[in-house]
Amino acid sequence: MSTEALPITPGAFAEAIKELPLAVLYSKVSELTNSIAHLHRSNAELRTYLVETNDSEEDKKEIEQYVTENEQVAVSMNERIALLKTEVENRGQPWIELEDLKKVDDEAPNGDGAGGATEATESTSGGQDGDSHEGVYL
Repeated sequence: MSTEALPITPGAFAEAIKELPLAVLYSKVSELTNSIAHLHRSNAELRTYLVETNDSEEDKKEIEQYVTENEQVAVSMNERIALLKTEVENRGQPWIELEDLKKVDDEAPNGDGAGGATEATESTSGGQDGDSHEGVYL
């Protein structure tokens, strides 16, 4: 990523997601949640490295700056998740936590998980006819 590129502002993000289908909003939540988990893992590894290394204080400060930057990015990602939740609720739909979707997926009768997530997505998308299988299923 270019050092000159700036992330989209929260206001622009909120505006951009207004036209996206419900399934895409949840897909974005999944993507952000995954990225946050990677940032936390990376920070844990960096902190361990800081404790175990014999690097100079200058090098350690640089690594600490990376940790701080990762924390700020995670906060920004959590703000985006909150904006996605607000958008879903503004559409009159209930917010479904990813953990709840995973539970539904795990309880699917066919064991492959696809049915549970499909049902959860269809039930929040305004109850489209049962034959419609368009979109992304989480």
